[in-house]
Parts: sequence; structure tokens; C-alpha cells
Amino acid sequence: MMNVSTRLPLLAALATAAGALGCSHALQVPRPPPGTPSRPPPLEASRIDVPLESDVRSTLAGLEREVPRTFSTQGRFQMLGVTPVGVRYEVTRSDFRFSVEGDRLVAETELSVQAEACVGAPGGLPIPLLGGVCQPVASCGVNEARRRVVIRTATQLGLTPEWQIVSRTEPAGVRFVDRCELTAFRVDVTNIASDFVVAQMRTATHQMDARIAERGDLRPRAERFWASLQAPVDLGEGFWLTLSPRRVFAAPITLSPERVSTHVGIETVATVTTGGRPDTQETRLPALEMSDAAGSNRFSITFDARVGFDEINALVGQEFRGRTMQLSGHDVLIRDIRARASEAAMLFELDVRFTDPPFGNTAGTVYLAGLPAFDAASSSMVVRNVDYTLETRNALLSAGEWFMRGSLREDVARRAVFPLGARIDRLRTQAQTALTRELVPGTALRGQITGVRPASVFVTDDGVLVRVNVDGEARVTQNLDTLGLTAR
Repeated sequence: MMNVSTRLPLLAALATAAGALGCSHALQVPRPPPGTPSRPPPLEASRIDVPLESDVRSTLAGLEREVPRTFSTQGRFQMLGVTPVGVRYEVTRSDFRFSVEGDRLVAETELSVQAEACVGAPGGLPIPLLGGVCQPVASCGVNEARRRVVIRTATQLGLTPEWQIVSRTEPAGVRFVDRCELTAFRVDVTNIASDFVVAQMRTATHQMDARIAERGDLRPRAERFWASLQAPVDLGEGFWLTLSPRRVFAAPITLSPERVSTHVGIETVATVTTGGRPDTQETRLPALEMSDAAGSNRFSITFDARVGFDEINALVGQEFRGRTMQLSGHDVLIRDIRARASEAAMLFELDVRFTDPPFGNTAGTVYLAGLPAFDAASSSMVVRNVDYTLETRNALLSAGEWFMRGSLREDVARRAVFPLGARIDRLRTQAQTALTRELVPGTALRGQITGVRPASVFVTDDGVLVRVNVDGEARVTQNLDTLGLTAR
């Protein structure tokens, strides 16, 4: 029989050991590395360039129609005022040739001139000695090569901050290749012909400028386009893409003999949300800002895909609820699992029950904390730097919890993997569909996604935010021909 002096040290040692074993582990919530933002920084604006172009051949054909191709005195001499001199002429115009010089579209035509002069009575009265008619006395371009003169006009097109297409057409010079001068009477028929054609071209181009000023107001259709960009796009599976356009930039107009083109850059902030259709507050169309930046049909958008804790709980519940895990050789049934935020970390609360001896039918709660991250190799969201603590009324299990710590941490970290590859593929397909559609009548969006790259993961108070980079190509075709800027 052990005496009292022998039993007291042993009891003290057992009490000390029991106290040490009964000390519960305090959960160590991991923190991001120094310098890592604990909350997602504001999204940077992305820019989508929209090519706008219009076929101007109909406009040029209108100029061809409105300027006479041939004009003459119809074989009759026309007396020059009260002088005894009369002239008759025939002028033929070549087809207009169009070229681009800098920021101007130049229209050029060549006139070929033949003319004759006659002497008669002042005012066209008959002269008896001359048989009562005006007698031809000089000519040019008759029975010889016709005289030539080249006439040019230049048109500048632009966009105003008020979304108005404007044009300004001015004479660009007259070049006399060889004159038709009836020198005996100091009459230059090339001046008469060129003045007439210049006046006709001025009238036709002024009509074109006036028509563009009247019908070139792009604001109504730009407002419809602006509103369509703000409407949330259903990506399926409860995901919605919302583009929040902010500013619009227009590059200088470029010209070719057939087309007028420019790029309009739209600055947007894109977000992807889950759940019901998001409410959006529509903004008014801003003024069009001028930009020298060259346009491109390539784009890179950074947006946030937000997944609320309700969906996370459904996802992890589907992955873990009802599953039996092996923890240091013991079978543990996960009865339920819930997730919530703990500063920058995710905190999982697992209701578990040990199902094998010596802890059979013992309930407990496991708290897990870790940092979410995206693993590009597996296209999965993983939880790293995992720590845990176990709360249970089973003293022996609680005391031995430290012994199982290493294996539990490894098992949970290995299983806390949420595959996103299939969802990313579906998101890419659905975004591709969303980028190929008619926005408003006459305006079509054609796009192609070339890459989807989740960049970083952040824990917020209401869920997890995955920042995603999307690369692609997009083109918006705006048929300006429907404006009817020229008569048909």
C-alpha cells in the first residue's frame, strides 16, 4: 500500500499532466504576407475600343450626280455683254477622282474645253456687211487637242463633343494645264468654264455639308447604345455581367477613298455578381472626349466575380456534408459545414462526429481558418496556411487533439479544394455569347474571348471576391449609312 508521502507527488504529477493535456489549442488565423492588401483595391477602369466606319461611296456618287458632266452654249454664240464679241464653247468633265491628303478627302475632276470666238454687232444686232451673223474669228481646242483644267475640293469630317458629325468642304484650287485664251479679244474661256464648274461643285458640296449637319446627330442612337451597355447580361448559372461605362473617347477620323473610320474608346468598370438580376443606376451619356490614342479591337477587362457565403456554404456543403474523413486513422463524419469571414481569412465551422473507437459517437466542432488563393495549375480555389482547433466535451479527445493536429491540417488542406475550371470554361462560353449580339438596331457587337485568368482572391464580409482578367477581341459595327446623309 502506497503511503501518503508517496501518493501526493504522483497525484500532483497526474494533475499537472491532465492540466497540460486539457489545454485547448487557440486557433491561429493566418494573415496575408506583409504588403498584401487585406481588402481588394478598387478596380481599375478598362477600355474597350469600338471601331466606327461608314461607306462614303454613296456620298461621292451623289457629288457625281449633282455636278453636270457636260455643259455648253449648245452650238450658239453668246455675246459678251454690249461688246461685239461672242463665244461658244463645250466643256466635258471627267469622272471625279477621290484621294486622301492628310485629314482631307479630296475630289478632283478634269475639264476639257473647246471654244470659238466671233465678231458681230454689240448686243447681237445684225451687221449687214457681215451677212447679219457673228463671224467666227478665233478658236482653241477645235481640230486640235482640247484645253484642260483641273478643279479640286477638299472635305474635312469630324465629331464634336455633342455627338455630331460635321463636315466642311472648301475649294482646294484650280490648276490650268493649258488655257483656252481667245487672245485677240482677251477672252479666257477656261476661266468661264472653271468658274461655272467650281460654282456647281460648291453648291453640291454645300448641300452635302448641310445634309450631314441636319442628319448627322449621333446622340439619339449613342444614348440607346449607352443604355444597352449598362444593362446586366445574364451569363447563366446565376452569374450576371455588368459593364459600368464612365467615359467615351473618340480618335481622329481617318479617311480612305471608300470609307470614313474612327475608333471610340469606352472606359468601363466591369463586375460579375451572383444571384438575382442586379439593380443598376443608369447614367447619362457623357460628352464625347477627343483622344489621340490609336484604336484597337483588342481589349483587356479586369472584373470582380463575387460569390456570397450563401453560395459558398452550398458549394462546400455539397463537397463535404455527409463525407467521412480519415483523421489520424480515425473516421470522422462531417455532418455540416459553414463558412464565414475572419478578417482576410476564411473560417470554416464543421460539425463532426467521430464514428470509431475509442471516440465512437463523439460530437465536436472543428474550426478551420485559411487563406483562399487561386491555383492556376488545377484551376481551383484552394485554402492555404490552414490552422484548426477542435471543441468537444470528450476530455480524452480534447486532450489528444494536439496529437492529431498535423494530420488533420494536412487532410483538410488537401480536401479544401474547390474546382473552378469547369465554371471558368462555362463563364468563358457564356461571355462569348454575350459578346456576340445586336445592341441596338444598326449596332452589332462581335467579340471573342481569348483568355480568362483569375488573378487574386479576397475575402469580404459577405463572401469571396475573385478578381479575373479577361482578354479578347471585340468590334462594334455602327452602320452610319442608315443615317441617310446623302440622297439616293
